[in-house]
Amino acid sequence: MAGHSLVKILSGFAWTMLFLNNIFYFIGDLGPLFIILALTGLELGVAISQAHVSTISIFIYLNDAINLH
Repeated sequence: MAGHSLVKILSGFAWTMLFLNNIFYFIGDLGPLFIILALTGLELGVAISQAHVSTISIFIYLNDAINLH
């Protein structure tokens, strides 16, 4: 949830800077845009990791439930 909030805040900041019609603001806007891309990549990595761990946990549980040791 914190990652989503941070991306939303930075996106609003970058969007505002993008439309200020000043070349220095546009150049300064590239930093927040790269940060947004990096955070999106990190969130994607966390989501993939959570899906992997959940899938493995479910399969381990189902194996133990079916085979009853």
